[in-house]
Amino acid sequence: MPATTKLKTVPQRAAEATRRLRTVLGLEDLKLLSAAIAEAAADEADRSAQFRSHVLTIYQELAMLQVSGSSRRPTHAADEVELIPLPGTEGIRIDPFGTVDPILLLRLYGPHQLRTALSGYSYTALKEAVSVVKSRYPKTKPKDGRKADALLDYIVEQIAPGN
Repeated sequence: MPATTKLKTVPQRAAEATRRLRTVLGLEDLKLLSAAIAEAAADEADRSAQFRSHVLTIYQELAMLQVSGSSRRPTHAADEVELIPLPGTEGIRIDPFGTVDPILLLRLYGPHQLRTALSGYSYTALKEAVSVVKSRYPKTKPKDGRKADALLDYIVEQIAPGN
């Protein structure tokens, strides 16, 4: 790679890959495409060791970008915790490219796991989630919109009080 070429970030690579797939397949609905990709990839991973290896290679490459990037976020305990979906939520899917929907996360994981589910998101994603909450509770706002922890506290206090 030439020295003048800037490395792409993880979100940039995800957006580019999604754009390529949408173009190649001629599809428009991002939510349907995301679900189709996940299902097709899971099916292919079951069948092909070569595909699994390819995914792991790309994953490790992306993980290195996150670690070496200037926007590296600190490791949270949530990174090491396995979230357990509530019974009856088996059909719920989260769009990895869409806006974080804290109401959907509350439905999926319940009030006791909401903070953990949200703590894995970036500051930017939490700001988007705050917008979702503010649309539901317009006369409210976070104590300090400049801090991810304050955004997290606000979201949880508004939609899952007492947790």
